[in-house]
Amino acid sequence: MSSFYVETLASPEAIDASAAAWRALEAETPEATGFQSFTWCRAWIEAACEEGLAFRVVALRVDERLAMLWPLQVERRFGARILRWLGEPMTQYGDALALASDERTRWRDAVLAEIARWRDVDLIPLTKLRRDGVLASGGLELARCGEKLAAPFVELRALHSPRRESKSARRRRRKLTAFGQVRLEQAATASRVGELVWMALAQKQDWLRERGFFSRGLSHRATSSFLDLLAQGDLLRLHALTAGPHVAAIDIGFVRRGAYRSLIGSYDLRYAEGAPGRALTTLLIDRCAAEGLAIYDFLAPADPYKIEFADGATPIGAHFEPLSLKGHVAAFVLTRMRPMAKRLAGAAAHLAFFRACRRFLGHAATPRLDRNFFARPPWPRLDS
Repeated sequence: MSSFYVETLASPEAIDASAAAWRALEAETPEATGFQSFTWCRAWIEAACEEGLAFRVVALRVDERLAMLWPLQVERRFGARILRWLGEPMTQYGDALALASDERTRWRDAVLAEIARWRDVDLIPLTKLRRDGVLASGGLELARCGEKLAAPFVELRALHSPRRESKSARRRRRKLTAFGQVRLEQAATASRVGELVWMALAQKQDWLRERGFFSRGLSHRATSSFLDLLAQGDLLRLHALTAGPHVAAIDIGFVRRGAYRSLIGSYDLRYAEGAPGRALTTLLIDRCAAEGLAIYDFLAPADPYKIEFADGATPIGAHFEPLSLKGHVAAFVLTRMRPMAKRLAGAAAHLAFFRACRRFLGHAATPRLDRNFFARPPWPRLDS
């Protein structure tokens, strides 16, 4: 067995010094999803540090070679100090990066032992773990209680021809063509990527207010800056469904290891009757298949519209390690109380009174996007 040691990187300078090794490790991690990539994590650090982000990246080295890496951050929730994956709530899959080796379990235990020595952490909740990921497939025990999540996906290599639309989908598509030719656009310049990011955020926030929903990711103060930083690089892919000169729907995603991961989908409420989001998804799945990608990943949760397209779903689990009494209380809230509250909220959503309350709270909780953030004009109005 090779000797190894564990260190914690807790400054931007230390992160930048490890950039090359980090990127090399991601390339050699077969299970890497992109959410633990250097590009993703470094952008979040830059965007969230002004909001008081306390990040810690645990690196395990074997003979000076980076062999395992855990990107983490410390937050205070439920009266406890909780470890979360770096980039949450925008990070959709949690996991470690690791070389393919029989030593992974030993490395994992060494990292957990290092974290357990930290005196300012009450709970280690390793959430959003794909069952086929580094940690979950390596024998890490997953919680039997808590939210039951899954990430729907489309097996693109099984598509031998473009997906056929239903009669209702074709009828809705005709409503879109009333505004002009319907096309799928992929942003080709950095300025167009940034413009579509801004438009997608505005569309999504309008939708949240209309439905009375709340999004932790989109309500986070760092999200706009984070996506703007990613838009300046080459990670994000922006696709838009246009109807004539107007943008009806947008998908923000990226490609890693033959999989397209759909991060944010949005549509202009003025086109709702034409179901532009579904039309965009249909065209984008066909585009990804033609490109030779293997998977179209909707990410969790398994919403009904995703299941309509999906061929299967990857189970998502979690592992909780309380380190103090406060940690035990926080773990109980996360695994027992929170899922129960979500189920009650879902049941209450069918009642008119609760729908009205939720809509009011959604307007209050969802901050309006700063239209000067990207210093760009809004998209054309339908009557322009």
